[in-house]
Amino acid sequence: MHKFLLSLTICITVTAALQAQKSLVWPVLTMTTYNEDPMTGKLVPKFPEVLVSQFEGQEVVVSGYLIPVDVEAKRYALSKNPFSSCFFCGNAGPETVIELKFANDPGRFATDKYLPISGELQLNRNGSELFFTLKNAKVAG
Repeated sequence: MHKFLLSLTICITVTAALQAQKSLVWPVLTMTTYNEDPMTGKLVPKFPEVLVSQFEGQEVVVSGYLIPVDVEAKRYALSKNPFSSCFFCGNAGPETVIELKFANDPGRFATDKYLPISGELQLNRNGSELFFTLKNAKVAG
């Protein structure tokens, strides 16, 4: 009986932990469209309803390529594409990159290291930043 209760407790704990983080895939993020504000020239995103209702403010896990933005300041982005094809190089749109704000010092990463990253998804509507941010980011798994 004790083994059964222990197994049940472990299953419930693991299930709760898995449900705490939602897997977010790039096709959902890339449903985001945008227009250029004629007054400011900034790109203003229009997020799909599924992203707003199911993922905004939630703990999510996204896998992608790490792109160093400022290594000294420990600023990184997560990209759908490797660096040679990423938004910063002009071969993709801003809907393919996520700003990472790490909870703790992440150390250094190699460019294009493919990793799952977890954090709270923030949608940036004002056009002054990248469209997406993962707050309190950390390497998942």
